Amino acid sequence: MSTLSLESPAPNTRITTLEKLRGAARALFVELGYQDTRPQDIARRAGVANGTFYLHFSDKQQAFLDFAEQAQNELIEVTEQRLAGVTSHRERWKVICTAVIDFGANHPGLLQAAFLDPVFVAPRDDSAWRMYDRFGHLLSQVLAEESTSVDYDFELISHGICGMLRHAMIYAVRSDISQDQLIENMSTFIDRGLKTS
Repeated sequence: MSTLSLESPAPNTRITTLEKLRGAARALFVELGYQDTRPQDIARRAGVANGTFYLHFSDKQQAFLDFAEQAQNELIEVTEQRLAGVTSHRERWKVICTAVIDFGANHPGLLQAAFLDPVFVAPRDDSAWRMYDRFGHLLSQVLAEESTSVDYDFELISHGICGMLRHAMIYAVRSDISQDQLIENMSTFIDRGLKTS
């Protein structure tokens, strides 16, 4: 997603520098949010000159969308790996709930920044909306494989499930509900609600 200049350094150096910038951008966007993060802060955190930022990204918005895409790739990859070979409807929902909750717990602030913020940061950018839909699309693929007698709008339901999980996670922390209890409740509710068992 980043725009690499023809005048940028040799390939090995470019990759190393890009990864440094991506790591710095990720840390700052999660810590400070989009509004309070500046390109020069990203460059400084990455240990590179300010101008180096612009060899890889045209502006802060592009750096943010790149960050969001990278984080989303991680969660989607983890979820797809965990779903491999799981055939039971109920277990598939447990796997998805667990993957989202684990990812949120292991990367505090990342779910909010990478999955919800892109459409607020770049509301007129189609790629931001596509990113917003990515995890919803993964869930819709799972839903589409289910044999249900109801004609669901799978994308709509999958977005609803994402929002429900996010709010359930907040409530569970506030109410001191264990992760196992949260996953069991949510996966059972989703499974029964969709009449897949």
